[in-house]
Amino acid sequence: MYTHIREVVLQYVPDFTEEELNAIEKNFYHKSLKKHEYLLKVGEVANEVVFINKGIMRNYVPVPNKGQITNYFAEENMFNTSSVSFFTRNPSFEAIQAIEPCKILAIQYDSLQQLYNQYHNWEKLGRLFVESILIEQDFRLRWFIEQSAQERYEKFSQNYPHLLQRVQQYHIASYLGIPPESLSRLRSRRQKNQ
Repeated sequence: MYTHIREVVLQYVPDFTEEELNAIEKNFYHKSLKKHEYLLKVGEVANEVVFINKGIMRNYVPVPNKGQITNYFAEENMFNTSSVSFFTRNPSFEAIQAIEPCKILAIQYDSLQQLYNQYHNWEKLGRLFVESILIEQDFRLRWFIEQSAQERYEKFSQNYPHLLQRVQQYHIASYLGIPPESLSRLRSRRQKNQ
């Protein structure tokens, strides 16, 4: 159960020592989420960072009169939390929901802070995790500024082809910032052109 997280940690920071890697088993605990179960609801403070061994989650923001806007998909071998809430200790403006049954490893805020204080490589891992979130958000923002709905769909299809099969189309549409019926038209057009 800890094999995948060790591999991912070593991809981020190859010079983790065995002692630093052993801190995973001492600080991360197992959790399961059923399909549609929430890891975090709007208004709660995010107290955990999770690593997904199996399943997919989505982070979304409820918008009055517009429904839910998905802003992130997290799948196997990825970390997830509501970053703003977790790092500021304020109530979350987003929710995190399992869209498939999930097997995860979780670490509490206080435990992670202790690892940051105790081990330089854990602190480095945290910095790299935050940097990857910022980069992902910047790319997504640029999608909306520079690209048409068709281009956003094409880019999503190229970057995440496996999610097209595993995630409900209305979640993908909300991630792309388009109505579900528009996504259906884009999918049909793409299939005709292939």
